[in-house]
Amino acid sequence: MKQLESEIKRLSGGTELEIKEIYDNLTLTVFEKGDFLVKQGNICNQYFFVESGTLRLYYWKADKEFTVWLGQEGQIFTELDSYLNQRPALVSIESLENSLVYRITKEKSDKLALKSVAYNTLLRRTVEEAFANMSRNIISFQSEDAKERYRRVEQEKNWLEKYPLKYISSFIGVTQSSLSRVRAKKD
Repeated sequence: MKQLESEIKRLSGGTELEIKEIYDNLTLTVFEKGDFLVKQGNICNQYFFVESGTLRLYYWKADKEFTVWLGQEGQIFTELDSYLNQRPALVSIESLENSLVYRITKEKSDKLALKSVAYNTLLRRTVEEAFANMSRNIISFQSEDAKERYRRVEQEKNWLEKYPLKYISSFIGVTQSSLSRVRAKKD
């Protein structure tokens, strides 16, 4: 079974018919490397379901990039603040490689959520899990040093072999040279 379909089933608790209804409301889009799904400062009016590929969520501040997350196959997300409140996005979402992504507009999503318990549950659980991840990241930044944050990324995610170190260092809040020192001392 495909990872995305498995994730939709896990989060929604839906029957085969309900899962089909969800897919019937999604639009499959091919994003090439470097394409933006959302640009910082624009309104995000879509939810994204990653079939394959990788998407990077990041923002610019004072001429510096900060990686917030790397969305991978099977993940479901949006730029939540912009999506819910229809205000300018705080982050950009960019395709790091050729990616297949299902999308649903906010308007269509809101209508589907009103009639589908499974889809409504999927959205709720997606937000709950995103909040739990965000809470872990905040606690990590407030209570762990760079070495501990690196170990957590190493243990919990498959990012280290797949993504450039500049994204990993940005995610854990250190410079690339500091990350090199952390990696050299990790054992």
